[in-house]
Amino acid sequence: MTPIGVTVAAIVGLAIEGAAQAPATRDGPALANFGRRVAAYVELHKRVANSLPSLTLTDNPAEIAGREAALGGAIRAARSGARRGDIMTPQVAGLFQRAIRIDFRRRSREERQAMMEDIPRFRPIVNQTYPSEWPLATFPAGLLEVMPPLPEILEYRLLSESLILRDVPANIVVDFILNVY
Repeated sequence: MTPIGVTVAAIVGLAIEGAAQAPATRDGPALANFGRRVAAYVELHKRVANSLPSLTLTDNPAEIAGREAALGGAIRAARSGARRGDIMTPQVAGLFQRAIRIDFRRRSREERQAMMEDIPRFRPIVNQTYPSEWPLATFPAGLLEVMPPLPEILEYRLLSESLILRDVPANIVVDFILNVY
């Protein structure tokens, strides 16, 4: 696994000509803070998940959906005061926006159009359930390589105007950044 500060700082550094300080050094504190906030969320997720009844091994979609809904509801209750920017602070949001914009602008016009056609078009809200009517568009592999790695329970997803941090087992929007393209 690549250290958090290296990947995003490296791609953002490509777009920052003549910067007085190396991106990894300058952006390191923001990325380290992001890592701490992600770790704190993961601990909250584990604590909440451990407080719920165990899900037995099942192929029953209703039982799986029920567990997802219960976990999402319990996390929402535990994070009732959560706001945009609690995990992806303005400092790290700027880094992520630049990385996404660089990746997007490097694509051909046809690639951009295809990418935008596959991306869901809804405005996220912290703690909302990811709407089942919208597909989970694949996150661009090249961009994923430069983003800080996430624990297994979290993933990045792009929307029409946003980057979201999604809790996979709970299917909720943990945090988001607007205006990423």
